[in-house]
Amino acid sequence: MQKAVLFSRNIRMNILIVTQHFPPERGAVRRLFEFARYFVQNGHTVSVLTAIPNYPDGVVPPQYRGKFFQSEVMEGVTVYRNWIVPASNRYPGKRMFGFLVFFLTALVNSFRIKGKFDVVVASTPPVTTPVLGWLISRFRRAKFIIEVRDLQPESAEDFGNLNRSLFTRLVKKIVHAFYRKADKIVSVTDGITDYLATIGIPSERIVTVKSGFSSEFVEAGFNGIRKKFGWEEKFLVVYAGTLGWAHSLETVIEAAGQLTEHTDICFVFVGDGNKRQSLEEMVRQRGLKNVVFVGAQPLETIPHFLKTSDVLIESLKEVPVTKGTFPAKLYEYMASGRPIVFGSREGEAVKELDKAGGALSFPTDDPDRLRDLILQLKSGQIDGNHLGRRYLEHATQHHRREIWAEKYLKTLQEM
Repeated sequence: MQKAVLFSRNIRMNILIVTQHFPPERGAVRRLFEFARYFVQNGHTVSVLTAIPNYPDGVVPPQYRGKFFQSEVMEGVTVYRNWIVPASNRYPGKRMFGFLVFFLTALVNSFRIKGKFDVVVASTPPVTTPVLGWLISRFRRAKFIIEVRDLQPESAEDFGNLNRSLFTRLVKKIVHAFYRKADKIVSVTDGITDYLATIGIPSERIVTVKSGFSSEFVEAGFNGIRKKFGWEEKFLVVYAGTLGWAHSLETVIEAAGQLTEHTDICFVFVGDGNKRQSLEEMVRQRGLKNVVFVGAQPLETIPHFLKTSDVLIESLKEVPVTKGTFPAKLYEYMASGRPIVFGSREGEAVKELDKAGGALSFPTDDPDRLRDLILQLKSGQIDGNHLGRRYLEHATQHHRREIWAEKYLKTLQEM
């Protein structure tokens, strides 16, 4: 019996991943590419059904324009791209329309993809991808897995993007119904796993596969970042990621306003999003000279920005859903070996940072606490270098992307 199990795990699989977002787009979906690449490196065939890249700014790169369906190969992964209506994060209504367009174009174009699939993995959000993935899995007679990166519409309700209504209750019922149809659910955080159990999904059908980090975040050097931006003598407090509605970044601006007398402290925002204009307006109104927005930067430069910082910062809106949230960037923050200041009173991320070496957390409505933490790190009252080393050791032991990719692959092989 044991030999039969070992043999089955060595069978080469043909895997289809259905996801609206995929590199070169930015964000947590990079995990899907790196996992897909790992599967290919281990002898499996991987295809991805996705949209033309346009997230988060709604701009389509020139090489992807003007085609209803196109394909490319990225490090052994075959990527099929479908036309959608490009939409910036600043226009949520247009983005929701784009979810429906992707559902239709991807469903039609899925029939152009030849061959049999053993497993179809549908990554959500948006909420339309599980429906799309389930239909394709039925057509292809394949096993069906849902990967849950974020709980929708629950998150949108908690953050206030959608009002609780008959519509959101209906969407929730449909999404939960597809959770129950899945042969397996891959959750990216312990909090999501716990939530799925509360709605009646059997624990044996749920597996937690976290995002982890890739090696470049450990190996990166400064790469001249400080000299390029004139920060050679600055104490850098860096936020890197989407400037979006899920993040409570106003408190960071308020703390910066309390530190103007410390002219060597500089707050740097790396990234873009629907909050950028309002945050920049806050800075202008307060006349702050110690806050800099450098916009979206090439993905390959992000490890250098993290490594060149003195402090890394993240701050989530404190709503029920964020208690079970672990921002993917925190793995990269830990891997950079820098101290992290995290905006949240409690939750999975605070517990993980505490386990890693100590959580420097602040309530997201308390800029005074954030100010004090930054000053304590700057003065050495809190040893940021020691804390950063402990974060790196913890991340290396538990959260290298290869560790989680191996677990993901094992899950697929056992289907």
